[in-house]
Amino acid sequence: MKRHPEGTRMKKLLIGLILVMLLVPVSCAPSRPAGPPELPIIPPTLPEPVTGQPQAPTPAPTPAPTPPTPYSTVSIPIEEFPNHPHIDVVMHAVVGEELTVTLGSNPTTGFRWSEFAEISDETIVQQTSHKYVGKEYEVPPPPGTSGEEVWTFKALKKGTTTISMEYSRPWEGGEKAEWTVTITANIR
Repeated sequence: MKRHPEGTRMKKLLIGLILVMLLVPVSCAPSRPAGPPELPIIPPTLPEPVTGQPQAPTPAPTPAPTPPTPYSTVSIPIEEFPNHPHIDVVMHAVVGEELTVTLGSNPTTGFRWSEFAEISDETIVQQTSHKYVGKEYEVPPPPGTSGEEVWTFKALKKGTTTISMEYSRPWEGGEKAEWTVTITANIR
């Protein structure tokens, strides 16, 4: 019998190759406990806007619809109060100037604004007048007719004070402070 050196060599190469293929995956594989395969963690993302236009951030809600004003006059119609019953306003004036506040009112409901505003420092601002101004109807006005109440204040000296008004039913047991307006008056 003749030996074929090439055949033996081929067998040895084939056996070696098989052993390498069997051992390499075992030695290179990381050790981990048996169980279901681990899934990658993907952080959640927000969907893109449908319009493709940049969207402005949502502004924080404001406590009142009337923004601070550099003026000495403010007017708030009665239609604002059902949705914004407590309104804060900032007003500015110079010494000697008048501040005028006009608020919607409906006295036929039994409610009215306080005749005399509450002023935290009367040395800075003084109330000089208050009146009800009805719409041009017959006297007395038809039931349910609204109008306005107007206050005038005089700026006496530099400083900051608070002016407050309440919309209430003035009799004993009547609803109090149903609506309120608080004004920060800055006098220069």
